[in-house]
Amino acid sequence: MNLRAPNVALFVIAGCLAMMGILAALPIGLPIPGIIQDNAAWYTFLGWFLLAAGSALPLRGAEASAR
Repeated sequence: MNLRAPNVALFVIAGCLAMMGILAALPIGLPIPGIIQDNAAWYTFLGWFLLAAGSALPLRGAEASAR
């Protein structure tokens, strides 16, 4: 399996999700509904999963022919 760097937008989204998970785990009150300590592991896992899927998925047709 050939791994590659994920898309930059996907990298930023995954980083934001991981940061939301870390901030949700801290004992501070965030003014965002749904960001609670019970969901912290899910946000971190979703960020990790998006990065893993983005690096393992094959390139699309136009991207693959450019390489």
